[in-house]
Amino acid sequence: MKFFEFSPNTFQWNININQEDYGKVIAPMNDNEWVAKESLPIKMRLIDAYEDIDLWQGETPFVDALGWYTNITTADIEPNKGVNLVISKKVKEILEKYSLPEHRFYPTAIYCKELKETNGDYYLFHIVVENARIGDDIIDYSKCTFVEITQNSERKNIPIKIHSEGSILSKTYLLDIKRGDIELLGSYKKKRGNKEITRLNKLEFKNKVYKYDYDVLWGLSGVLYISEEIKKELEAVGITNGHFYEMSENMIRPFEYEQMKNS
Repeated sequence: MKFFEFSPNTFQWNININQEDYGKVIAPMNDNEWVAKESLPIKMRLIDAYEDIDLWQGETPFVDALGWYTNITTADIEPNKGVNLVISKKVKEILEKYSLPEHRFYPTAIYCKELKETNGDYYLFHIVVENARIGDDIIDYSKCTFVEITQNSERKNIPIKIHSEGSILSKTYLLDIKRGDIELLGSYKKKRGNKEITRLNKLEFKNKVYKYDYDVLWGLSGVLYISEEIKKELEAVGITNGHFYEMSENMIRPFEYEQMKNS
């Protein structure tokens, strides 16, 4: 039930793909498709955002989790669909012990110009999914509960109401509520300059019930949602550059939902 965002921790080192490979790697990922075997291994470059290797405090920039470098002016972009994270062999060996959604570990070689070295012990962990946060294909909306949040005069968020199971049955219904097309939420007043405007209350998951018993419940570009068991094992082996942030909502798998109902 307790899940964590797992993402790269440091800002200094990032990765990106060689420009000539965008069409055969980034393009299919943006179309929510698998990268073809003929395009492997993926060749990436390690980028020093500080442009000064002497500022690096670690033993090596070849850390265990790396985020994407994005610079629109130079057409350096990350995939915008599915779930993906560049990880070391050490992280891969832990993840593959657990129950995962359909996925690929693409072998990846990363070149560091500062060290003039290439490290081939990396993988791009890729999961194809249409909407990892609110998709109907992965979330069992009929069993989810939601919390309505308003804002007081001091701009502090105040939870005011729990919307019970069965109140929201689909992603479309949820989005219509948030847009105000379906009247369910209250509102609050907010000052903007000399004007007072009305804002809808926020609606967030409280118990987010999934349709699958996976130990990685998808994620985003550069982020995985991992179980507490995976987190503990990653910490135990001493991975470098991994950040763990506890999810605000309860992420509940089917077996945990049944345990809750029967307790």
